Amino acid sequence: MFALFAVSGLAALVYQSIWTHYLGLQLGHAAYAQTLVLAIFMGGMALGAHWASRWSPGRRRLLLAYAAVEALVGLAGLLFHPLFLGWSELSQTILLPAAGPLGLGPALQWIAGALLILPQCVLLGATFPLLAGDWLRRGHSGGEEARVLGGLYFANSFGAALGALVATFLLLPRIGLPGAVAVAGALNLLVALGALMLARRHPEPTLPSPPSAGNAPVARRLLAIAAASSACSFVYEIVWVRLLNQALGTTLHSFELMLCAFILGLALGGAAVRGLAARIGDARRWAGAMQVAMGAAALLSLPLLARSFDWVGWLMQSLARNDAGYALYLLGSALVAIVIMLPAALFAGTTLPLFTLALRREGGGEPALGRIYAANTLGAIVGVLATVHLLIPLLGLRGALLLGALGDIALGLALLAQRRNALFKATLLVAPCLALAVLFGRIDPLAQASAVYRTGEASLSGARVLSMEDGKTATISVVQRGEGLSILSNGKPDASITSLRSPPTGDEATMLMLAALPLALHPAPREVAMIGWGSGLSTHALLASQRVERLTSIEIEAAMARQARAFGERVQRAYLDPRSILHIDDARTVFAGSPLRYDVIISEPSNPWVSGVASLFTVEFYRLLRGRLAEGGLLVQWMQTYELDDALLASMLAALLEVFSEVEAYAAGDGDLILLAPTGPLPAVLPAAWGEPALVAQLSRVGLDTPRNLLFHRIGDARLLRAFVAWQAQPAHSDFLPRVALEAPRARFAGRSSELLQSLIGHGLPVLDLLGCRPPQALPAWRWDGLGSAQRQRHWLAAELAAGLRGGAASPALLRELPAYAASLESLLALSRRLDRASLPLWTYELAVVAGAALGPLPPSTLQGALIGPDWLDPDDADLRPAEAALALSMLDAAARRDPPALRRWAGELLEADPNLISPLLRSQAMELEVLAAAALGQRSDAARREPELAARSPLIGWLSRLPAEGTGCARAAYTRP
Repeated sequence: MFALFAVSGLAALVYQSIWTHYLGLQLGHAAYAQTLVLAIFMGGMALGAHWASRWSPGRRRLLLAYAAVEALVGLAGLLFHPLFLGWSELSQTILLPAAGPLGLGPALQWIAGALLILPQCVLLGATFPLLAGDWLRRGHSGGEEARVLGGLYFANSFGAALGALVATFLLLPRIGLPGAVAVAGALNLLVALGALMLARRHPEPTLPSPPSAGNAPVARRLLAIAAASSACSFVYEIVWVRLLNQALGTTLHSFELMLCAFILGLALGGAAVRGLAARIGDARRWAGAMQVAMGAAALLSLPLLARSFDWVGWLMQSLARNDAGYALYLLGSALVAIVIMLPAALFAGTTLPLFTLALRREGGGEPALGRIYAANTLGAIVGVLATVHLLIPLLGLRGALLLGALGDIALGLALLAQRRNALFKATLLVAPCLALAVLFGRIDPLAQASAVYRTGEASLSGARVLSMEDGKTATISVVQRGEGLSILSNGKPDASITSLRSPPTGDEATMLMLAALPLALHPAPREVAMIGWGSGLSTHALLASQRVERLTSIEIEAAMARQARAFGERVQRAYLDPRSILHIDDARTVFAGSPLRYDVIISEPSNPWVSGVASLFTVEFYRLLRGRLAEGGLLVQWMQTYELDDALLASMLAALLEVFSEVEAYAAGDGDLILLAPTGPLPAVLPAAWGEPALVAQLSRVGLDTPRNLLFHRIGDARLLRAFVAWQAQPAHSDFLPRVALEAPRARFAGRSSELLQSLIGHGLPVLDLLGCRPPQALPAWRWDGLGSAQRQRHWLAAELAAGLRGGAASPALLRELPAYAASLESLLALSRRLDRASLPLWTYELAVVAGAALGPLPPSTLQGALIGPDWLDPDDADLRPAEAALALSMLDAAARRDPPALRRWAGELLEADPNLISPLLRSQAMELEVLAAAALGQRSDAARREPELAARSPLIGWLSRLPAEGTGCARAAYTRP
């Protein structure tokens, strides 16, 4: 029976984990959605336990009833996914559009969500009273009662702790949500089969005597205390998770490890009751002692939480940033969670069997099993709702935990009220614990804002926390560092803005480009929706255009919008303009229930490794957004490329490309992509957007003051992006296989980046020009101190090198800002005056350095006299130069002219030359150019196969080598020649 109930507990936690994902897709991930999902789960359990307590007395064959319940749960698990899909299709196509105008959409979603999981929850709630009732009927009484109750509670909770790990670390990565819920269903069927075999093997126990009337007031008191104890326990769990999120990171992995640590503590509490069964005489006194000990342990968790940031910092600094290091980091995270949670959770785990035992001894009999279980789960519902929606907003995280701990201590003292000696001992225990919690349990705000799980530093140096607020879903803080302000969610910066006296941040460039692109491309952006508030700068910039009639911003955390007021006049239109409407809700919930059709939807959520956010980058969510776009509408999607690898980015891009046939990519701030996905053909840039002075004043700060400057950031269209996806061979990211949520935390820990797409702008080689995805253009002479992005810095460098070649010397600005490149330029010019075979390897190296920085960003017109018809070479010395030098110059001339046939010829010939005379850097560039020219011509290249060691150094070669045979098709006709 222990083994059966352990497997049942494992399946139950798999259900809870998977149902949270499923219902989050329908109901959203906002705080009230999460708590109501848990309320449905716990409420169903309470109903099931209450039903069992009323049904089981006088009934025979409880073990068969238990088997039947497990079988029904299993069948429901096997049918859950198709039922969910059918309901989703029906609701999104028929019911929600009809109910939306009546304001009934949210209620309809909640009724449906409850109906999807409530029957199974009711059945799960009945399992403990049925199984425990059968076992206790088999002659177990006195101390044996405690052994049975504690043992069953241990087995079920231990299985549940394993279930939390199995769901996230084993099932989800391999078989996704449908497979995981099916596995849970299969486990329930196995448990049902095992229970059926046990029932046939062992004779049916005799019916127990009807329960006596007992002491009704004492029974009611025990039920109330059991409910209140459970409520306090959930206060701890929620606060622990919220505070540990700031130390360990708000990821799916961290949450499941914390949940496992908490449930493991509950399981050990059940084991303790089983082990101490012979000594438990007065169950009420033992329950009171456990309540006091639980509150004291919860108080002591506060000083440990304050130290957790240092422990995580030590972990981050000690571990290698790779997959093995991440596995050790997860192990360390689990240990941190166990140290903080397990003591109080262990005492909490003793209370349910002790309260049950006490109620049975007060004459509650067999119904006590279900009545206590029902009271316990109802208390959990109250605890969850009160903590999230009342205690945290009013008292903050620390205050909520202190109140919960004192509440448990008060409950324990109430149970010990008749025993003065016990009261005195309890006071001696509690007083020092309370003093330690008050004196050493205050967490340094600089630690909370440090994002130690990313940086390895347990405090923000040189910064000042201006404000901090514990919201319903995250702790939001505003931090000042120098002239800049940042707004952070659980320590992770979501937006940074500097004063107008300082250069703009990369975040500013991204936020303003998110506003600029739809205003520049959509002729009438009257109805606009924005996902994610951040600093409010994007909303502020959009409202600078009078063409926007209404802007609906959707933010999941109200504290984010409140704290962003600290940015002052930089975001004031977001708060003061009557066209600005703010919804505090989950984006899925808003769009699923909204009857509106938007001209533009801008999606700028948080990072996809944050738990719950990855669902905003899936095929299913993009289908929902497309259905909410008006005819000719435009989706503007932000994606990060930092803390993410190529495979994960490709998976998210594949999801977007599956729903929108025409997608265009722009590079924004360093590490940020902006994707444009129209419902029809890609629109052209409209110069009218630059006729609005208030908007231009915003865009000029980040160099977007002309259409030409905006187009400079264009990477390419859907064919280029599909080639990137094909290179990685990744399936589209789906709600039902959440790879990004599971794998992105690992990529973040390892410090990976997907830099290829962004690097194509300003790349040293003319990749986008030759593929036809971005025509070359002459740009203004930017100043170094006004560039604001790596792409512009590369363009500035290219222009300086080209001018230096033509002028015969490096400029003072180049010597000052990038002296290494200036030195290569001067060395190349000096070597060219006396070039021979002895100096050829060094000459080809310096040539590769200069050409590799100047070729890509500049159009042919700007490269005249530099790499096309070079003025810096004496024409009279042409016949005296080594043949290899002539090959190198011919190859670079063809590249500068964007002539793929000639480029393929000269690059191929250079690769055939003596490798001892050509620097490895130039040979690598020759291979990249040969493969690039072949791709532009829609041909295959075997250059990479001839020298795999050289090709392995370049991700560009790996990508180009896997392009479809017809190339990207961006503008192939321009290079198709006889």
